[in-house]
Amino acid sequence: MYSALPIHSLAIEASGGDYQGPLDGTNLPGDACLVLTTDPKPRLRWTTELHERFVDAVTQLGGPDKATPKTIMRTMGVKGLTLYHLKSHLQKYRLGKQANKELTENSKDASCVARVRIQVTEALRVQMEVQRRLHEQLEVRIYPFS
Repeated sequence: MYSALPIHSLAIEASGGDYQGPLDGTNLPGDACLVLTTDPKPRLRWTTELHERFVDAVTQLGGPDKATPKTIMRTMGVKGLTLYHLKSHLQKYRLGKQANKELTENSKDASCVARVRIQVTEALRVQMEVQRRLHEQLEVRIYPFS
């Protein structure tokens, strides 16, 4: 599932972008690829492969609410990945899951509201029909020979 890619480090150039060179050569097969930006303050780029590995670790640990950065780090086993990286990513992951949960709940609420609207519309239509018939009956009684 995970390819044997080297850990990547920061390039010493001012132009920006990514540098992909081996950091220490001690990574084992199955280690995910770490990519750091060349900004003055290097940041970890979460590649698709690294994120998938993160999600797998979180799932193995019982979900985002039970997983901790330290246990995720042990489970992932990626050299060069720090608690700082994992704390930040886990926080964003939890917020994303929370937002997704709220959207799902809101869509359930919206479908319920839509059903109620349809029922109210149908009830109003029936009520208007009953009123129309009552009005016709009253006209016949009031003006029987018109």
